[in-house]
Amino acid sequence: MNFLSDLPLAEPVDAAIVIGILVIAAGVVVWQRRWWPVAVAAVICIAAGFFLQRWDVPFYLVAAAAVPLAALIRKPKVPTVLAGAFSLLATVGLVNIEYQTYPDVGSLDPTPVAQEMSLAEFQSAQGFKDAAIVHLDLPGTRSQFAARQAIAYVPPAYWRGENLPVVVLLHGNPGGPDQWFGSGEAAQTADQFQAANDGRSPIIVAVDSTGSETANPICADSSLAHVMTYLSQDVPAGIKQAFRVNQDQSHWTVAGLSYGGTCALQIATNQPTAYGSIVDISGEAEPTIGSHQATVDKFFGGDEKAFNAQDPAHLLKQNRYPGLAAVFIAGDDDHASVAALSSLSQQARAAGMRTYNGTRPGGHSFQVWRPALREVLAWAAQRGGMKIDKDPFDGIEDQDVRA
Repeated sequence: MNFLSDLPLAEPVDAAIVIGILVIAAGVVVWQRRWWPVAVAAVICIAAGFFLQRWDVPFYLVAAAAVPLAALIRKPKVPTVLAGAFSLLATVGLVNIEYQTYPDVGSLDPTPVAQEMSLAEFQSAQGFKDAAIVHLDLPGTRSQFAARQAIAYVPPAYWRGENLPVVVLLHGNPGGPDQWFGSGEAAQTADQFQAANDGRSPIIVAVDSTGSETANPICADSSLAHVMTYLSQDVPAGIKQAFRVNQDQSHWTVAGLSYGGTCALQIATNQPTAYGSIVDISGEAEPTIGSHQATVDKFFGGDEKAFNAQDPAHLLKQNRYPGLAAVFIAGDDDHASVAALSSLSQQARAAGMRTYNGTRPGGHSFQVWRPALREVLAWAAQRGGMKIDKDPFDGIEDQDVRA
């Protein structure tokens, strides 16, 4: 059974297999359908590709989807039905390889590392000593932001009366809080960490930073939503009310991937007292919905000064942030994020932050985001006051980031 669960789903050999299936299926479709169904499917997929540009979906994924779509046009025959089914699975496989969502068969149905419960069940638990995964509401009392439920990992040390630091995780776009606790393996990461540290780890809370799966409110206080107020004020207040934690928020960390990474730096530069440490993984150069002008027009009524007042790149040039520390990590194949985070890291250091900027093998995917969280958790714990035997950044040239 372990052999089956360890079978990889996102390795180069998997890419060769699914591409082979798509090529064969495409041949069957063309042979059975001639060219016009393929042409119709191609037009549909090209149109979809332009729509999906806002999420930077690679065009080859859209092109792959043309094969199963072409198989469905007109009355299907047995060969095209089979070709369509196999090519659909192959297309899903390509998507998984691109984003590294499921690294192996076992990740399709992971074994829970802790008991899941509601906040009410957690708060009424008697004699409970193990780690817990808690689903809870963090209401937008000040912001009036309508957020989805948050998910928290609470380590065994909590039941010993210890006041633990907090790591707040922000998801990407599209996405939600479950993104970190699913493909991001936040619970597994925290559980392994506490097992190696006498039951101690930060309390990890994945929160909603968009309001829906596909929304993009650019993590700002704007005419459309007060997301910044929610994440910098409502979230910490809600966490303090729900759990016994270290009350000093300078010991807390906010970390995010992609949209969430951009958001983490926005919080640090706009509300520097909300969290003491920041982790920006694969973030962008500035808050955006695709283009600078469209972003300014939609959220700030075309007022460039209003945008600049919340843009990290501008704030880093105007203000000092001597109490903060920040980690910037991007996939070495994610050229846009590498360039953006290299520049922002330099600006953050010039503004007084203690920084580390590095890369990991991979692109804009969970191939980078999963291990990045594992790497920064020890650093976040140290920043939160926990004693860790091993220096999480031992051997790096940039010593400035250390707790």
